[in-house]
This record gives sequence, structure tokens and C-alpha cells, in this order.
Amino acid sequence: MKPLTHFKTTKILRNILLSLGVFFALAISAHAQNLYVSVNGAICGFNCSEFSGSISEYTPDGMQSTFASDLARPRGLAFDSSGNLFAAVNRHGPPTPQFQGRILKFPPLGHQSVLGNVALSFLEGVVTDSGGNTFAMAQSASSTTTNTIYKFAPDGTRSVFAGPSAFDDDTVPFGLAFDSNGNLFVSTQGDPGNDTILEFTPGGMESTFATGLTYPHGLAFDGSGNLFVAEDNPAPDGDILKFAPGGGAPTVFASGIDLPEFLTFGPPR
Repeated sequence: MKPLTHFKTTKILRNILLSLGVFFALAISAHAQNLYVSVNGAICGFNCSEFSGSISEYTPDGMQSTFASDLARPRGLAFDSSGNLFAAVNRHGPPTPQFQGRILKFPPLGHQSVLGNVALSFLEGVVTDSGGNTFAMAQSASSTTTNTIYKFAPDGTRSVFAGPSAFDDDTVPFGLAFDSNGNLFVSTQGDPGNDTILEFTPGGMESTFATGLTYPHGLAFDGSGNLFVAEDNPAPDGDILKFAPGGGAPTVFASGIDLPEFLTFGPPR
């Protein structure tokens, strides 16, 4: 993954998301929230039929439990205002070796269902808006469809919200999150051990919020303004870091995780 170095790309994406009031990989309310983390599980090839991906749930004091298991390469997570959890998963399918992205819906009560699919694509981040729409960022081998943000209406109807032209050719945004002041935080990759999180003000001023990271993926703010970051490393090196408001050295919120991916906050389940 190449680091996000072009302000043009981030500014375009910031304007897209702010135009809808969308929060990427982030769900906050005034009540105590649990942290949900997608975990890739064991590396599984294209001929794999058994998946070990999962979604872990952490209470504010760090107690961990498994919310969902046996998932295929889970990535982005997001809650809507009704308490439904949406999760991106990725299976392989014909024509091999292409991925097939899928958005799963976990209601507060009842069984999971499929909101929608994106053929020949690998889904990463997921967001929801106040209108009940779900957005997913897709990557693919095709230059005409990679780095495309798809919009799913509440009934599952899919449309293209933003295409590849919204991004620089050599840039792929990865983990994104807004704080309560509207500042955009972007995790970037390209130099493991020195990967960074950039911060952009609503006016477009750029600064480095944190560096010295290794494969930072999902970002999420809690209601107190703490930033949680998933470092996507195999166990025992995969972890979730916690940065206090204003930055500084992080603390380790959870460790020993096998390939943590994306994060979101939501109600206890």
C-alpha cells in the first residue's frame, strides 16, 4: 500500500464525505460504547473454503468477546442509527482468482442477512449516513473500477457514489476517521515501522498526528476523543493502540490479535 501523500486526494474525499455528514469507520453516541474490531484470521488462499475471520467486541475496560466468527476476510465495520452493524467480507469466486465483496447486516435482534454484493472487487472501509445508506470502498484489478465508493440504499440498491477519477493514480486512502471537530485523520502505509497518521483540518491544513506505526489500518474515535488504531500485523504483533486527545505516545489497548483490520464503536450486543 502506498502512503497518502497528495493533499488533492484527501481534500476530494473529505469534501465527498462531509457533503453527506458521513463518518468513515466511526460510530459515536453519548452513551458508553463497545469497540468492534474486524480480524482477518489465518491467511487463506483463493481455494480456501473455511474462513477464520471474526469480529471481536471489547468493553470500555478491555474485556474481549467474539461477536461473529467464520467470516471471509472481514474488513470495514459501521453501525447505523437503528443499531444494525454492517460488515464488509470478501470471498473468492468465478472467475478465479477474483474476489467477490459482500456487505453483511447484523440486526440488534435476529439473524444476519446480505445487504449487497460487488462482483470482482475487494471491499475495505464501510460507512453509514443518517439516511440509512451504506457506503463501501472497493478495490479491484480493473483500473476502471478500483478505488470506487459504492452506495447501498436501505433496500440494498447499489449505485456508484465516487469513481476512480476522485483519487490520484498512485494513491489509495485506507483508514479514515473524523473527530468531533471535523478534523480528518488518515492512516497511511508504505514504510512499515514508520507509517503515519495524517491530520487535516476542515480548512485543509495538513499535519502529522502520529508516526512510527506498522501497517495502521482502521481508525475510530470514542466519545471522549481518544483515537483507536488497528495495526494489521499477524499475532502476536497485531494490536490496537489508543491515542489520547491531542496525540502523544500511544498506549496499547489490546495486543496479541491476529491481523486486526477495521474498527467501529457501537452499543453492547
